[in-house]
Amino acid sequence: MRALISTILATLTFLLPACVPAQERVAAESPAQVRILSWNIWHGGREDGLEAGPRKVIDVIREADADIVAMQETYGSGEAIADALGFQLHARGTNVSLHSRYPIVEDISVFEPFKCVGGLIEVPEGSGVRQIAVYSLWLPYDKEIWEVGTRPTGDRDAMLAACASSAHDLELIRDAIRTRLGDARYADVPVILAGDFNSMSHMDYTEAAREQYRDVIEWPTSRVLTDAGYRDVYRQLHPRVDRMTDRTWTPRFPAQEQDRIDFVYVRGDVTPLAARVIDVHRDGFPSDHAALLATISLTPEQPIDELRVVSYNIRHGRGMDDQVDLTRTASVLRSLAPDVIGLQEVDLNVQRSGRLNEPRELAELMAEGGAAPFHAAFGAFMPLQGGHYGMAILSRYPIVRAWPIELPVGNEPRVALAARILPPGRAPITIINVHLDWVDDDAFRYAQARVVAQALQNLDTPYILLGDFNDQKGSRTLDLFSSTLMEIGKVDDNGRPAGGADRFTFSSTRPEVEIDFVMAGPRACWERADTSGYPLVYVRNLPVPINTCRVVEEPQASDHRPVVARIALPDCLQQSN
Repeated sequence: MRALISTILATLTFLLPACVPAQERVAAESPAQVRILSWNIWHGGREDGLEAGPRKVIDVIREADADIVAMQETYGSGEAIADALGFQLHARGTNVSLHSRYPIVEDISVFEPFKCVGGLIEVPEGSGVRQIAVYSLWLPYDKEIWEVGTRPTGDRDAMLAACASSAHDLELIRDAIRTRLGDARYADVPVILAGDFNSMSHMDYTEAAREQYRDVIEWPTSRVLTDAGYRDVYRQLHPRVDRMTDRTWTPRFPAQEQDRIDFVYVRGDVTPLAARVIDVHRDGFPSDHAALLATISLTPEQPIDELRVVSYNIRHGRGMDDQVDLTRTASVLRSLAPDVIGLQEVDLNVQRSGRLNEPRELAELMAEGGAAPFHAAFGAFMPLQGGHYGMAILSRYPIVRAWPIELPVGNEPRVALAARILPPGRAPITIINVHLDWVDDDAFRYAQARVVAQALQNLDTPYILLGDFNDQKGSRTLDLFSSTLMEIGKVDDNGRPAGGADRFTFSSTRPEVEIDFVMAGPRACWERADTSGYPLVYVRNLPVPINTCRVVEEPQASDHRPVVARIALPDCLQQSN
């Protein structure tokens, strides 16, 4: 009954917006920031007592200084919690609810009342207000895979089946939100989806984090949103996958499988600033879910105009002195000031390189000097010495999806590694990293290149192709790409097309051939970039004009020399909300 009364009161608020308390409608002179807490409070927060439990819930929300709470399993506690906080309550059914210190001016709910509630909220912005659309979600699951002994580890299909209904419902919710907010008056309204998704993320169960989760699974539920342009706030701000630090399930039952199943996603002109998991209370945490607090600026990310891209075959970090030294490798990479890095010959937990997770180690070493760690993706060629050998992509910007492109087996197994990155203020770009077969007979190499060329045609984003092609200009391997891609040509110190040693990338001590390249496609997209007004940039004292690349003289860290490119971002990468 109390849930029904709360719903009626919330509805009356929408019909009579003037009844919202005056102090809630005053637009404070403040930055346009909002702190959103996503939290399943577990049976109304009453597991620790009918009064003591909800009091602890209120403590957590108050100490987090949340502005908006997307709550699940509200179960009749919503009114008391909202009253204690002085928040406005928008409850729909018994499960999902919104609590806000700012006015909720319109009900924008969609789908089933038990699973989704939405509100248009007016947030202070300077001397005015900014509207944001916030949804609290609860998604179902099909089978218990978190309790001890229930997880079918190694059975990918069984794992996916356990969370299939969450993806199904989220697709319907996503599409219904798109329709509900399809009117032009919502065109500039950021959308925030928060809640208990009861599924893990494809951005966690990756090759680069294999030792964390044992399984590599591209969970479809999270892709429902990232493929539609939503950003996972927590993972964007915390590139390193750490199962225990990240987990929201479950602080109450540490023997169960620990996973990240609660999320805050954003879409539109906002900038994620901070995100953290909250799982402690001085008298014992009241829920089986941790809370996720996300701080978001309601100003857009500043668009970037160019990408600095590096391709480097690092020989698993083994330098010309025969020593594996990732600190040295990272020092070379940092000196090139890259945004995106394609690495070839990378080890993950391989004995010869000290059982290091090289993609993760290098991503973190890029953070030296206070910079943020890079995001990392890994593509495995084959098992090797207890781990895996392959290639990696590191990115300053979020990697929203990474996947292998299976290539014909040659002298060794091969994949190409694709990673979709999200540059600030821009549409997604796909990076494709290749390391083609190396033997003199080009039959394997050409067959692999043909598969890569076909994969490029199937992409739905502009792309950058880079890597160790193990072949030279004029070969049929390189000619496969020359008609459809724009080569980022190498130049000398005078900005003219490089000749001789200025373009040779192998070997690092006696460079004699050019086999490492950077290209961008489709050609028609990238050639339309306006390159006027780009100042000359120096990398390691090498002048690098826009839309060119340089071979860097680095004879010690690997048997290849790195290639660094500057690429202007064209209009085809304009972001659309």
